[in-house]
Amino acid sequence: MTTNSFYARLGVRTFINARGTITTMGGSIMPPQVVQAMAEASRHFVALEDLAEKAGARIAQLTGAPAAHICSGAAGGMMLAAAACLTGADEHAIQRLPRVDGRPDEFVISLVDSHYYVHQGFELCGGRLVKVGTPEAVRVADYAAALGPRTAAVVFFLGTQPLEQLKELIPVAKAHRVPIIVDAAAQLPPRSYLRDLPAMGVDLAVFSGGKGLFGPQSTGLVLGRPDLVHACALNGSPHSAIGRGMKVGKEEIAGLLTAVELFMAQDEDAVIRDWEARCRTIGQVADQVPGLRAEYTAPFANKFPPASPLVFLHFTPAARLKGSQVLTVLAEGTPSIEASGSDQGISFGPQTLQEGEAEIIADRLRELLGG
Repeated sequence: MTTNSFYARLGVRTFINARGTITTMGGSIMPPQVVQAMAEASRHFVALEDLAEKAGARIAQLTGAPAAHICSGAAGGMMLAAAACLTGADEHAIQRLPRVDGRPDEFVISLVDSHYYVHQGFELCGGRLVKVGTPEAVRVADYAAALGPRTAAVVFFLGTQPLEQLKELIPVAKAHRVPIIVDAAAQLPPRSYLRDLPAMGVDLAVFSGGKGLFGPQSTGLVLGRPDLVHACALNGSPHSAIGRGMKVGKEEIAGLLTAVELFMAQDEDAVIRDWEARCRTIGQVADQVPGLRAEYTAPFANKFPPASPLVFLHFTPAARLKGSQVLTVLAEGTPSIEASGSDQGISFGPQTLQEGEAEIIADRLRELLGG
């Protein structure tokens, strides 16, 4: 692994990321084509509104979604989705947020997702939360009982909540004529979600640009009903609206559009097979080291991210070290390696590993544990 002069100059540690597309760990690594598109975009002036509109139209064409808008991350997209449901395209209403002037302002939202900054975003733009369920579970009946004349939209957290429940919830929301907003930040791949969620009847589906799409970390994507997607754009930058501070630059727009083009063109099955191969490379250490047992989780068996397989190394009393001790040594070594685990075992995710890094991890494990 080469030393990055920029990070080295600042004294910032870089590491091999075997945990995943986690925001606090930098999201994902952008492909060279994405970086190149951003560099090219940086060399020219453009009308940002025109660029955003045409990039959104191109993404809608690529994905098969009715409409698309590039936003500042999934959290930014969720706040714009809330604002859109509060104002529509009404210019006066957009200028008045967070004052809603008597319009429906309640968002029925479950407690099962721990990302409360999403809740805060809905409140910041003038919404009032009607919280349903518990941190452990929520039922469609809980949503239905909370719907009323003040409901502006229903909020669903895909991944934390299963797709099967979403399919049950959509007709309930439709019967009350309220939009349904889906937070699907870390739910790519499968790329079919980009098309299928709007086709199912989801009014606004929000994805992270810097996770499974491997685009700029500070971007996101809103797909869905054209009128509401347009209202998201009107409530966001570069317009003088509540979302002005959540700016997306011309470079980021170019980067995310390029990332979507690559994502839609890639052989998804081949990508997942490569992830499985990385898991096997790490898991095979258990065949060579006393006290380890490898357990593999198949693709589409996890919530976050759904398509990524995992390998879990179980540590028995015969192992030279405990799992937590190995985690510490891996993180403090050169190159530094970040993974998840406890005394009983370590989990490795392949989605954010770069070429050759699974082999580095396997070699380090053999060095530490023998074999």
